[in-house]
Amino acid sequence: MARVQGRITIEVEVKADDVLDLLDKMDDRIGDMRPVFRWTKGYLEAANSANFAANGLPTGQQWKPLDAEYGAWKARNYPGTGMLRQTGRLFRSLTSLSDSAANTISKDTATFGTSVEYAKFHQYGTTKMPKRKIVFTPREFPKELGVTMAKYIVLGEDAII
Repeated sequence: MARVQGRITIEVEVKADDVLDLLDKMDDRIGDMRPVFRWTKGYLEAANSANFAANGLPTGQQWKPLDAEYGAWKARNYPGTGMLRQTGRLFRSLTSLSDSAANTISKDTATFGTSVEYAKFHQYGTTKMPKRKIVFTPREFPKELGVTMAKYIVLGEDAII
């Protein structure tokens, strides 16, 4: 501090190298969102698992039960498999999101879903089957994604693992 003509002043010197380095790293991370998309994949896999475990309740519309005749047939032929599961193919597709035709991650986009051909009949229903939403966006997901993106951009990949 220096005293000049009855005033007290503070002299500040700005060394912006550290700040500029941080901003450069943030700019690099904005250009490659793959770590956030990998986090997203895990988040959606867990949400899909919870959806199957709760028969659609997480979607906001619990799945209608199987009709009596089909339910009896399924119990005899596929005992203990649960709603929407016979072979487990659709369940595995949505809870592992490993179907390369339906799930892709690049630097600036990601797509998650299933290419199991009969998934659309469950998702949208048919004249003989009620719709049972299997692909959905969890209610809290947009907020969680925003927070995760911000953490990643500012702090890096270690902040989201």
